[in-house]
Amino acid sequence: ITRGVEGTAMRPFDELSDEQRWALAFLEGRWAFSAEEVQRGRTLWQAGNHLLDLEQLVNLTPDEARARWGDDGLALMAYLRHHPEVFADDTATTLEHARRLLAESLQHYRAGDRDAAYRAAVSAYLEGFELVEPGLRATQPQRVIRIESLMLLYRQKIKDGAPLSELEAMVSEIDTLLGAAQTQGEQFRLSPATGFASSLVIILREGLEAILVLVAIGSVLVKSGRRDALRYLHAGWIAALVAGGLTWLLAGTLIDLSGIGRELTEGLTALLAAAVLLYVGFWLHGKTHARRWKEYIRERIHGALQGRTLWLLSGLAFLAVYREVFETVLFYQALLLQAGAPAQRMIWLGLVAGAVLLLLVAYLWLRLGRRLPIRRFFIINAWILLALAVSFVGHGLAAMQEAGWLSVHPLPLPHWDFIGLYPTMETTLAQLTLVALIIWLYRRQNREAE
Repeated sequence: ITRGVEGTAMRPFDELSDEQRWALAFLEGRWAFSAEEVQRGRTLWQAGNHLLDLEQLVNLTPDEARARWGDDGLALMAYLRHHPEVFADDTATTLEHARRLLAESLQHYRAGDRDAAYRAAVSAYLEGFELVEPGLRATQPQRVIRIESLMLLYRQKIKDGAPLSELEAMVSEIDTLLGAAQTQGEQFRLSPATGFASSLVIILREGLEAILVLVAIGSVLVKSGRRDALRYLHAGWIAALVAGGLTWLLAGTLIDLSGIGRELTEGLTALLAAAVLLYVGFWLHGKTHARRWKEYIRERIHGALQGRTLWLLSGLAFLAVYREVFETVLFYQALLLQAGAPAQRMIWLGLVAGAVLLLLVAYLWLRLGRRLPIRRFFIINAWILLALAVSFVGHGLAAMQEAGWLSVHPLPLPHWDFIGLYPTMETTLAQLTLVALIIWLYRRQNREAE
């Protein structure tokens, strides 16, 4: 339909949109099956037999489906070609996809193919569970945390070559938890109140760190008499909003942004932002040792906020906001897919309410900053940025773990992803190392100032 068949009357129908071409393809694909096969496929699907996912449906031929799964596979294809809309808003289907990939992972491990087992386990998390995690977290928070930790640990056990019996027990527990989440999800439709609360929590959680970075830097510029430099800060966060929107548009229309691509984008952005935060935090702290503040600000701050430093602040604003926008868009899309029309309206209302609260936090911090002595104000802002650097390192490394690029060794610690604390040895050691580095640099800076 898209390219046509050269030398025949079948021309390319490039005047049709992608949606129209897919609709036409599915319409034609129905003709390969009888009404009896469609009805049998409907019965299998409603009974929970979800052998085919959407990717397989559009890539496999009927003969290939029969070769893989026998007559059941052919009947399911018949039903799904007639009703592809079942994939549009189906938490159960997504969780079923995750369960199927976990089963495939275990089969690969039994066959001695640990690499294939690991890849399937990563896909089960990124292309299955994570896609519905925001909506499930609103109604089943403890179960979501347990599933997430077990799926990450299962992948690590594959890398470590754990005994098959141990992996079978883990997959059995995960499958039971996913089945329970699936059952509860089918019984519980996201209510308007839950949609509002979930939306509010998401925007506050994702936006607070970015707001703190922007307010800390902006208030320093205002306090030091460099309002003219605010345009660099504004350029950074506005560019981040535009880039976040373009990233989502491109991910949905031009490129296939896989789960690994999502996590790596979030992780690398967070780690880069942490490095810049560390530099800017100590840059600010280094300005807190002068005795005569008015003269110092006039001579040193004005001179330091030039050229490269201003662009560094702009880059920091971009990184801090882009990471949050990117993750927020993904969360909201998943949340909206799991909500009916009334709940969707409340989700948008929650987004607006959260944005207003974030603006209120920014306003109150700016007002407070005007009343604080300027030296104390600089110190507080410097430590806020350094604390955020530690948080961003946790977020970044956790995203790398979810993408399968970093090992996962659990620790008996609390899981507070809101502030970037994750119960794994890798994230904890990295953050403790960064804290030790901050303390060492702080003491060194103080000695030099003396």
